[in-house]
Amino acid sequence: MAQSDTASDNRSMLERHLQTGIQLLLVALLGWAGLELVALGKSTVALQERLTYQGEQITSLRRELRDWSELYYRQSDADREIGGLRAAVHDLETRVTNLENGS
Repeated sequence: MAQSDTASDNRSMLERHLQTGIQLLLVALLGWAGLELVALGKSTVALQERLTYQGEQITSLRRELRDWSELYYRQSDADREIGGLRAAVHDLETRVTNLENGS
């Protein structure tokens, strides 16, 4: 009986050591996961700041484009105005030709 008690105690001690090792491994894994979550949180904050900055830049560029459109003609507006001027010049040339031929 003494041997079975000793073997049982040895098994019991071995089991306790294994349980302690497993617990240490689990604690180490939890610590690693926690550090990874902190790093992920920092990355997320950095990305949010970049997105905020880019949003501000887009707003600024839109404002500048709006200001530029007030300063300069658009190509379509210039073409329309030139077309009107050409039509007016053509009408005047026709009138001058008619007046010269009529005199």
